[in-house]
Amino acid sequence: MEATAANAPAPWADMPTDCLVHVFRRLDLEDLAAAAPLVCRGWRRAAADPSLWRALDLRRDHVARFMPWGALAAAFARRYGVARFTFAGFLRLCVARARGSAADLALPPLLVSPAADLDHISLQCPRLRRLALPQLPAGDEARLPELIPRWPLLEHLEIEAKPSSCFPALAAQLALHCPSFTSLKTSGAVKPEDAAAMARSLPGLRSLCLDRSYLPKEHLLAILAGCKELREFSARGCVGFDDRDEEVTRRGARIERFDIGGSRLLDDVENDMAAGDEFCDSSYVDVIVM
Repeated sequence: MEATAANAPAPWADMPTDCLVHVFRRLDLEDLAAAAPLVCRGWRRAAADPSLWRALDLRRDHVARFMPWGALAAAFARRYGVARFTFAGFLRLCVARARGSAADLALPPLLVSPAADLDHISLQCPRLRRLALPQLPAGDEARLPELIPRWPLLEHLEIEAKPSSCFPALAAQLALHCPSFTSLKTSGAVKPEDAAAMARSLPGLRSLCLDRSYLPKEHLLAILAGCKELREFSARGCVGFDDRDEEVTRRGARIERFDIGGSRLLDDVENDMAAGDEFCDSSYVDVIVM
């Protein structure tokens, strides 16, 4: 009996794949890629299930996770013999495991070749519903409008820095090709043409976040007038209007969650800068000079 028990396969080796997949939903992407597949064939089969790779949050703790000297790079070198670990390689592994089913993707500012990575994502992830992008070089952000048609199911787009020149074209493409699009988050200098594009092309927005942007009052009012379906609006820490402005507050009263705390007029910020006020940190300087 003892010999038979000793030679019996481990319980987890016979566990049904769907049960393993359910358990593996608690694992990080790193463990799914570099640990679970090496336990046994059953675990390797379960770890490759596309449903485990539909939400790809590659932005969280990205410096600690994806540096060449980090634990993940060491695990790939030790277990797979990968001599040169790169974020681009790991990104392509995740996309391949999703097999076209990725619905949620958040990218960190580690893209060595943004154009190539975005092209790959647009072709291999046609079912994206949520996409978060880092700040992109001007040449790469200019290509965003032509990529949008490849994500017809897109509902939410987050761009760390608002495209400086192509935002109206981007908004037009979202309106034309993404009928379920309702949520936008970005930050930067909101120009008159940007405000007009939001009001004209994206009137069905339900959630809009423009925190820490340069947002003159007239542009803010134009956005609020055009985007009548808003349920959430945030413009915290902006420069260009006063968060105590009565007209702005009155226009925002219809919105369920309306938050403009900490926003100030440009003159007030410049005065504080001249006086050396600590309230005016580097983020305000950045948004003023954009």
